[in-house]
Amino acid sequence: MSNRNFHYDPDKQNAMYKVLRPIAKFLVWFVFKTKVYGLENIPEKGGFILASNHITAIDPVFMVAKCPRELHFMGKAELFQKGFTRWFLTGMNGFPVQRRGVDMKAMRYAQALLKKDHVLGIFPEGTRSKTRVPQSPKAGVALIAKETKSDVVPVSIYFSEKPHWRSRLTIRFGEVIPFEQLGITSEEHDSQQLRDAAKLIMERITEQWAKKHDA
Repeated sequence: MSNRNFHYDPDKQNAMYKVLRPIAKFLVWFVFKTKVYGLENIPEKGGFILASNHITAIDPVFMVAKCPRELHFMGKAELFQKGFTRWFLTGMNGFPVQRRGVDMKAMRYAQALLKKDHVLGIFPEGTRSKTRVPQSPKAGVALIAKETKSDVVPVSIYFSEKPHWRSRLTIRFGEVIPFEQLGITSEEHDSQQLRDAAKLIMERITEQWAKKHDA
């Protein structure tokens, strides 16, 4: 399913989210030994970006299960090509993004969500880390923040080993990064500023990740 065929509507209420989120919460609790820190850092209202490192294909499930705010998130378009996966991801407020070049339709939808006070989940690395260690970010997260003047909450997902049944999973929500701290001062498309802002976001994610399973 390409994003050309995806219906973008930031005002549409997704009834399936309310059904699937409790299932996601149960599965994360049942399959993994999960600890969550920093829930107090999540704003109670207003739009913001939830930026996380990316380890597994089900990282969006972790975020939906543990974030108390309703979440929307980007996923690579290839994941939306098969029936069940498409149904599940769209039910979890996922929407496709083409990873080659700049997908302006997905970017505009992400911006519309934030401007309407929704929460946008995004993985700045753009793909999963095979080593489970945070990798360099793409500039897309900073571009979205720039266009919407959005704050960012850094999130880390940590496994000490390859995920398996009853693995220890630690999720940390870091302190809000106000938009002003991202250092994006130019109204024009300043690539260096966007790269630096994305790097700052990834550094904050990595700081949380480096705490590992420690309380």
